[in-house]
Amino acid sequence: MTNWLTWLRAPGERDNPFVPGQGHVPPFLAGRESEQELLQLLVDRLAKKVAPESSVFLYGPRGNGKTALLRWAQRRARSNGIRTIWLSGRSRLAEEVLLRKLSLLPSWLNRLSGASLLGSGVQVRDAGRGIVSEQLERRVRRTPLLLAWDEAHQMDVRLGHEILNSAQALQGEGRPLMLVLAGTPDLPRHLSAMDASIWSRGRQLPIGRLQPAASADAIRIPLEEHGRSIEENALEQVVRESHGYPYFLQVWGELLWPATPAGPVSIADVDRARPSFASLRDSYYDERYEELQRVGLVKVARRVATLFSGSEVRRTGDVEKAVSATLRDGGSKAARAACDQLRHLGFIWRVINDGVQYYEPGIPSLMAFVIRNTTLEAEDESS
Repeated sequence: MTNWLTWLRAPGERDNPFVPGQGHVPPFLAGRESEQELLQLLVDRLAKKVAPESSVFLYGPRGNGKTALLRWAQRRARSNGIRTIWLSGRSRLAEEVLLRKLSLLPSWLNRLSGASLLGSGVQVRDAGRGIVSEQLERRVRRTPLLLAWDEAHQMDVRLGHEILNSAQALQGEGRPLMLVLAGTPDLPRHLSAMDASIWSRGRQLPIGRLQPAASADAIRIPLEEHGRSIEENALEQVVRESHGYPYFLQVWGELLWPATPAGPVSIADVDRARPSFASLRDSYYDERYEELQRVGLVKVARRVATLFSGSEVRRTGDVEKAVSATLRDGGSKAARAACDQLRHLGFIWRVINDGVQYYEPGIPSLMAFVIRNTTLEAEDESS
């Protein structure tokens, strides 16, 4: 989502540390200490030209900080002198871009004649299948490499198959290659289509909403690091209205920053900022609602939202049963497919507690938004 608040900042507000949207690394990655510890450990091993013990897969609903973690790992690698390659999504030029970045030739030579040249002197357009593996092996034979792929749930299946299997083989040979992929909850299913066992052998890090204490740290610590503060009741209100959603916490921080030079952020400051926050939140929710409309799951989403009214978690079987009752084809297979789609869109998120699978809301207030708007639609249709 475009961070238009940044464009509206007055000159004196440009030191605002809060960065909602666009995958920027926030001033403090609250609640991600274990993930950072693992990534730092693997980066440290890579810096010593030791193969990381495994690849890393970050997956979860949008807005929870996967890209920020990926950027953080990239920064840590660069600070250790490790070459990094960043790719994203399903660009039709992804293979060409990757090969250009893997090339051992100078960048100016790669651009000769408007074509990317590989280290072997073969042009990309003439390269056959398997050339990515060859160039990847050639690169890590010389120097450690971090390959980071954001939005990996959109990765081309053929290219992904080659990259994943090559990475697994090279790591098995002790080559200093670190692969970190980030994507939506659809990532496991998408990678399974690539016929690579690296997923089951890698480190799978589900990235969901933050706990209240971590949410509070995401606001409080950046303020304190800049010599500012927030009153406890104001902080509690911000945490409550953010629902542990990292993107919303950054929005709140950016909105409240201008109030802090005059003293601690107060509940009155929160009240003044709330209309702006609500406008941004509802704009974000409107985009999510349109996505549900495009895939024909508005009524299903409303039924699921109603099921969650008054509860933070529901067993997966209960959710699938409610979805099945809403679908025209009420079979269990169709219900699971619909739940997978809702997970992919970030409407629900699966967790496991004591060996039991549950669903929880992606964002509770999004469910309330869906209930309100589908009720209004029903009233419009009946009038």
